[in-house]
Amino acid sequence: MDQYERIFALHPSPQNAMLFCQGCVTEMGIDVYEAIRRMGRQGKIAYVHFRNVRGTPKDFREVFIDEGDVDMFRAMRTYKEVGFNGPFMMDHTPSIPDDAGGRQGHAYATGFIRAMIQAVYR
Repeated sequence: MDQYERIFALHPSPQNAMLFCQGCVTEMGIDVYEAIRRMGRQGKIAYVHFRNVRGTPKDFREVFIDEGDVDMFRAMRTYKEVGFNGPFMMDHTPSIPDDAGGRQGHAYATGFIRAMIQAVYR
């Protein structure tokens, strides 16, 4: 997160914000909830890749949105807590056997995100 803050300081502007990828932050071994607070309180999250991973920075794997190490409901509540009101989107998801186009995993993640938004933001 320090590198992002250095970039923000080089060109201070409300438009200078980040894609906050939860999976990448988690893969780096950073406390994702604190990172959401740190960047969100500064208004530096433009949009969110709402995804989950499992494991350690040196040995992680992508999993379905509800199977990873991040408590996604807690994460969604944290975005609301800091006043984030931008878009949430799925990123990559694992494949489901016999789904050649990868649409089922995407549909599952999108539905999960919609349910989280409705549960937390309404």
